Amino acid sequence: MKKEKAGEMIRDPEMFRIALKQKYQDYRRTVSEIGFAEIELNQLPEDPQTLNDLYEGISSIIDFCRELNLIIDQNSTSTYVADVDGTTLRVNQAFEDTTGIKREDVMGRRNLDLDSEGLFDPSVGAIALKEGRQVIIPQIINYDRECIVTGVPVLDENGERFCVITNALMNEDIRGISEYFQERREKEEKPGKSAPKIIAVSDKMQDILRLADIIKNTQSTILLEGETGVGKSLLARYIHYTGNRSGGKMTEINCGAIPPALLESELFGYVRGAFTGADSKGKAGLIEASNGGTILLDEISELPLLLQVKLLHFLQNRRITRVGGTEEIPVDVRVIAATNRNLEQLVAEGKFREDLYYRLNVVPITIPPLRERKEDILPAAQYFADKYTRLYGKELPIEAKCVDYFNKRTWKGNLRELENCIERLVVTEGNLPDSEDEDTEMKWTLQEQLQKTPASGTRKGRRALSEEEEREVILKAYRKYGSSYKVAKALGMSQSTAYRKIRKYTGQ
Repeated sequence: MKKEKAGEMIRDPEMFRIALKQKYQDYRRTVSEIGFAEIELNQLPEDPQTLNDLYEGISSIIDFCRELNLIIDQNSTSTYVADVDGTTLRVNQAFEDTTGIKREDVMGRRNLDLDSEGLFDPSVGAIALKEGRQVIIPQIINYDRECIVTGVPVLDENGERFCVITNALMNEDIRGISEYFQERREKEEKPGKSAPKIIAVSDKMQDILRLADIIKNTQSTILLEGETGVGKSLLARYIHYTGNRSGGKMTEINCGAIPPALLESELFGYVRGAFTGADSKGKAGLIEASNGGTILLDEISELPLLLQVKLLHFLQNRRITRVGGTEEIPVDVRVIAATNRNLEQLVAEGKFREDLYYRLNVVPITIPPLRERKEDILPAAQYFADKYTRLYGKELPIEAKCVDYFNKRTWKGNLRELENCIERLVVTEGNLPDSEDEDTEMKWTLQEQLQKTPASGTRKGRRALSEEEEREVILKAYRKYGSSYKVAKALGMSQSTAYRKIRKYTGQ
């Protein structure tokens, strides 16, 4: 019947033009009610009169559909779409990555059948369609992957359900986000705090403090470089709390600890309705919330390339745009970036934007490792000893054997390792370990071995970490730190990797 009608219209060009124009107007009327399509709507002719105008309008629709397909497929959130009968219509690349299920295994199949086979347990899409509302429930995907899945029935312009869309997040990723926020709440600096104590007996550290005092009252962006544990965040707090922004907020954010999908909204905020689950009132990001104060972007080398562009725009214009918004908001905040990696090398490798590097590198400060400023070791040890003897109500005289021990160590973990060592001495009443700190040695050994070991298999001439070696290191770290987030941070791996390995070796 449809073919006969199409044939009739082709024989009658005017009828064909009228029918095509009607379809065009139906489409335009539908997207006019969708805020997401506002830009597309503005580029579609309102009332095309000629076939040429109609062709241009339909070409624009096709272009937008192509772009929308690319957006959905490359979205970092797992996306699954089924029609009102539960037949799978679309899944994106992130669905495959999250679930481990190939597209060809689900396309054209009903979600209830996938449920009965154990691929979806239960089918969130089927539940959302049946109840006609958004549902968020735990789901086992592909037999053993624990996820939290959101299912939303999609309505047409008449308010009728015509499909359902679901998004899945792995439980371990949600735990990582939760642990990140808990860590941030514990570490967040509040206005009115005093400047931290900086140990600066060595000439190198005195030079750094003199430079910090010169620049603390300026707007200039600062780039702090140095090994893990040398005191980069400590120096950032010193600059903030001794400078003219001390009455404002000091915010610290670890760019490597936040899932990329969350990082943009954390930094720049979002407007209402920017994404599923967003606060209905919208939310200011950390940059905007730090207005009048300072923000420390730690591990800046881990910032995704797309966000590097947005950060560069802010540093150049001192304005931010919230996710999903169009309004530029002026923000007066001092930016301090910190890294333990060589940014120049990352620029050369194409992993970090050159223009952002030069914008950050206005006032570079490199903090030397503890082994290169030995004059600071004993004063720092005494400072930490005073701190922990007061905390635990114990005594810890720094005896000659301790002095010799401190001076001989390499302190690969720098001040952080020294502080951990002093706390151990206090709680064990002065018992010195026979060798390098077990946990620090473990951390650095694992990091070095992991850097030599590719994600799968081995490279020629490089030995992969054996399962028994990995098991020993992971369990030691977990016993010490107690959470997958802290284990990941200590061992230089992603939180999701740390979580999987902890579950594997603890049997949890």
